[in-house]
Amino acid sequence: MSTIGRIIAWPFEYLLILGALLGSNFSPTKPAPEPDPWPEPGRDFVQYLGQATVLMRLDGKHIITDPMFSGRFSFAKMVKRRTEPPLRVDQLPPIDLVLLSHAHGDHLDLPSLKDIAAHSPSPLTIVGAHGVAGYAKGKLEPQFPVRALNLEWSEATDVDGLSIIAWPGKHLGGRHWITMDFNKYGYGGFIIKSPRRAVYYPGDSGMCPHFSELPGSFNLDLALMPIDAFNRRNFLRPRHMNPIDALEAFGQSGAKRMVPVHWGTFTLCNEPLGLSQELLKKALHEDPVLAAKVHNLPLGGVLPL
Repeated sequence: MSTIGRIIAWPFEYLLILGALLGSNFSPTKPAPEPDPWPEPGRDFVQYLGQATVLMRLDGKHIITDPMFSGRFSFAKMVKRRTEPPLRVDQLPPIDLVLLSHAHGDHLDLPSLKDIAAHSPSPLTIVGAHGVAGYAKGKLEPQFPVRALNLEWSEATDVDGLSIIAWPGKHLGGRHWITMDFNKYGYGGFIIKSPRRAVYYPGDSGMCPHFSELPGSFNLDLALMPIDAFNRRNFLRPRHMNPIDALEAFGQSGAKRMVPVHWGTFTLCNEPLGLSQELLKKALHEDPVLAAKVHNLPLGGVLPL
């Protein structure tokens, strides 16, 4: 599609997606599967908790990505959760580190952050892309003290022996569509390195050259790749990957294993809730070698590392 065509189509694409978001209110919320038990203390693991929320234990520290446990999000709470979270915040271990990839409502959920802060050591440590950790700190304090670490792309910080490196992607920043604050809050992914392994979480991203730049810098054990919110391809492909894109990005990253995330939780586009899983399973069925590297965890599923 030409640039002029995209400009003309943009309002109609946006209205179609908005209609799908509002339509989620007329669908029932399904109970989540029973969560897997955690491995014995001292064993690293990752657990998929829905949307882009992943609980990790690395080197004895508990990390959570983009925690989202609320039943609704967005302006006027118009987007309804389609599947319950497999765990409540009070069922989590105390959290040593929160990673925030960007400030959109399904990734930076203030009620979830407040519950985690109340449940975890104080101050709560939050690492975020450009400006995002500072935004969370401003909303949580003074009730909940926060140690906010904002990283620009390729910057690194150390948190209790873990190295966190911010990695570029291709998405949109900002918090509110009304104020159009796209430059105020950024976006990006993270590499989390412990003495024994490295895990990559890209946040939301479309296909971009930054995946293929990873093998020259890191030896990744695991990539947490988003697979949902893609159906309006001309509009969303620059910002979200479908399952085929995610598998390609995984291959480019050089990671040894992959866990699909960002699926099964909210209606974020006008695609059926299970479409991303159908496409993923079809692709893996056609490529057994690739399938052996992809751990398609259910909600609440645990992968020991």
